[in-house]
Amino acid sequence: MAKQTVVEEVKARMQEMQQKKAGELETVRQRQQEAQTQKEAAELALREATDSMDLEAYEEAKTAKRKAQTAIDMYSGKYNQISKQEYISEAESDKVIDSLLAYEDELAAGFKAAVAEPLKKLDELQKAYADAVEDVEQTIRAWTSNIHANYRNNGTTYADGTNRSPQPVPVRRLPYTGCSEARQLKEYLDKAEGLY
Repeated sequence: MAKQTVVEEVKARMQEMQQKKAGELETVRQRQQEAQTQKEAAELALREATDSMDLEAYEEAKTAKRKAQTAIDMYSGKYNQISKQEYISEAESDKVIDSLLAYEDELAAGFKAAVAEPLKKLDELQKAYADAVEDVEQTIRAWTSNIHANYRNNGTTYADGTNRSPQPVPVRRLPYTGCSEARQLKEYLDKAEGLY
């Protein structure tokens, strides 16, 4: 069986405490209900004793009603006491919170260790891609400077209806450093440099 994490242990402990408290409250609720039933029975007996003018039955019913009311009051007090009762002391609670915070630190360390290698790979891929794109761009510039000038001007239509310029034009108006995904990855990797 796999070892429980701190979170699983705390959740299990919370559930156990809450179930225990709920059980205690239910027991008190049942006893309150029993006392209420006894009180109602005593009130009925009081009416019957009054109707029959039976002094002994009246005194017994009055005593039963008082005992039932005392029980109701006692159980109400106990219910409130359990409801307001803290599950554990503040010092114990602080220990649990500290253990959860320490577990978060462990998770963070594990995450950083786990992402370091993939981030290194991504950094290598991004650099290799950027180097390859730069090589292509330099080759285009060398070609158009030394072998044959470029006359195509994509996105522009000249008087003759073509995209051919009458004089040489650069292949790209703005420097090209690669696709937007590679630029976004580089920005992220620059920010995340401490992780790998």
